[in-house]
Amino acid sequence: GSMHCHGFAWSNDSNDPESRYKGNNIFFVSMYDHLYTRGYVRNVPGAPMCGCLDKMPVVSRSDCTQVDVTELWVATFSPSTNDTTMDASFSLNLDQENGVNIKFNACKGAKKNNDLESYYHRLFNEGRASIEELTEVRQNLVGNGNCQRRIDEFVTTQGFE
Repeated sequence: GSMHCHGFAWSNDSNDPESRYKGNNIFFVSMYDHLYTRGYVRNVPGAPMCGCLDKMPVVSRSDCTQVDVTELWVATFSPSTNDTTMDASFSLNLDQENGVNIKFNACKGAKKNNDLESYYHRLFNEGRASIEELTEVRQNLVGNGNCQRRIDEFVTTQGFE
């Protein structure tokens, strides 16, 4: 039967806003959107409700959400005084009131939106993920009509025919 899969991906660069705000994304989707708004409370039998992709079953596709972050920074420069009692200083800080604005949107993928595999392909195209990681993603997100073939391949690797 039908089921709903939802995933996340972010840049390998820890300074990338999508990496820095990944916790906000996970909380928004799991607790607000899925639990509170939609009432999703059960896992698929035999699979975890939440976990890394390599621990999930093979599926045709997965929705995904990305964070679009705007940060407002305030730069302050104080020149040194004429009598040199105070050295020049510079500071850069997030604005206290309006420093961060996070929007949660369907992922914008390389070919399709709201599609985890296509979004990961976009991360690869932008140099924010490796080809090895994209290949790993494609082990679980196999495309429409390909689940049974992938399951059969797995069963064969386990010594069954």
